[in-house]
Amino acid sequence: MDEKRNEIRRGVLGTWLVASYGIAANAPIAVATLYFVGIAGLAGGALPLITLLSYIIYATTLVIIYEWSKDIASAYSFVAIVKKGLGSSLASFTVGYGYLYQYLVSGAAGFGILGIASFLYLINPSIQSTMPWLWAVIVTIITIEVTLLMWFGVKPGGMLNLIVGLVSIGFLIITSLILIGLAGSNNTLSVFTPQPIGNNWILVLTAMIFGITTFGGATTPIGVAEEAKIPKKTLPKALLLGFAVLGIGLLLNAYAQTVIYGPSNMFNYATLSDPMIIIYSKYFNPVIVILLIILVAFMFNSSTLAFATSGSRMVYGMARDNVLYPSIFSKVNKHGVPGNAIILTGAIIGALSLISGYILGPLEASIFLITFGSFYVAFGHLFAAIGLVRYKVKIKMANLVKHIIIPVISAIAYIMVIYFGTYPAPAFPLNIAVFLAWGVLGLHAVGYYILKTRKPEIMKKFGDFSI
Repeated sequence: MDEKRNEIRRGVLGTWLVASYGIAANAPIAVATLYFVGIAGLAGGALPLITLLSYIIYATTLVIIYEWSKDIASAYSFVAIVKKGLGSSLASFTVGYGYLYQYLVSGAAGFGILGIASFLYLINPSIQSTMPWLWAVIVTIITIEVTLLMWFGVKPGGMLNLIVGLVSIGFLIITSLILIGLAGSNNTLSVFTPQPIGNNWILVLTAMIFGITTFGGATTPIGVAEEAKIPKKTLPKALLLGFAVLGIGLLLNAYAQTVIYGPSNMFNYATLSDPMIIIYSKYFNPVIVILLIILVAFMFNSSTLAFATSGSRMVYGMARDNVLYPSIFSKVNKHGVPGNAIILTGAIIGALSLISGYILGPLEASIFLITFGSFYVAFGHLFAAIGLVRYKVKIKMANLVKHIIIPVISAIAYIMVIYFGTYPAPAFPLNIAVFLAWGVLGLHAVGYYILKTRKPEIMKKFGDFSI
């Protein structure tokens, strides 16, 4: 095959457009609307504390990926990171390639597509009885729209992500400041302590396991590393920029919702179907509430696009290495993107959403797929952390804080996530998602040894590509 036909267009994305993929994947306004409900259910009025601690802990993850982004710029990102860090094709195939499930299963299908369908049903529960089929129509439309956007290049998607992301964060910041002003004497720093939950640090630690995922997606831009301008300079800056913007919006909103609703009322907040919309309906006019709903829907859509784009690049990178996927999936279309990999990606996320939604219903299916994919997020970041320590020590360029202490803290956090996410297993059917994730990880190992037997030289070099 002509090399030019399987080389994606490079130098397309500047710092802000690269950052847009992280902002979009994280979907801050959707997180504020839905994720805060789950955290409040565990930690009540300590929601701001959990959000702050989660931000700090996830910052260790960001530092690790930031450090790797100065050495690695590859479409299959985590595959290359794990390979360079641990020097193991087995690890890069089982864990690095496993990150594809975060992109497609957890991110694009679970959080993005089914997130939109679930959100619309939660806004108006009567839709579920009058139009029970509507979620499937939404899934189909979003799948087609996202696939078309990806087909026409990485830049149009980045522009859409940037506009929707910045408008959403601006909306969060402005409305949060207004709510904080309206809260008046109810403003208190106690919500940044365990005081609202009786200084129960066990509850704090339990909520942290869920809370860390609040900032999941912030490292997604590494999937478009090859398409960035001067990747090893642009990507690190984009990661920091996106993470800073996300932190401001989400921390402010967590505090604002808590003090305006009342720290002592936050366990009740968690029982409401759409507490943020209820709060905004009370303190803002209907136009602002409608804008909130529109932005949440658009942000879910952008999140789907961001995760699916990184997923298609993972498929492309694997096909380029001639591993698992036929070389046809490394073919690049006239817009400079891997067209066949994009079509396959669209088919996978659409089918996953429809099949799981039909079996479990859109909301339960969303949670199921997120649980399954999040398992691989934890493993991916765990191996990236361990690999960074090994690599920097090996080349004798280890910085005590950045390359040893921070990765060790991050590794411990993700070991805890994996352990407590597995034992005790969550209730049915989420326990199936956990057991299935472990089973698929085992199949990866079996698949690796089969491929190694058939293609020893290819598997030996697998994961080495970086520009």
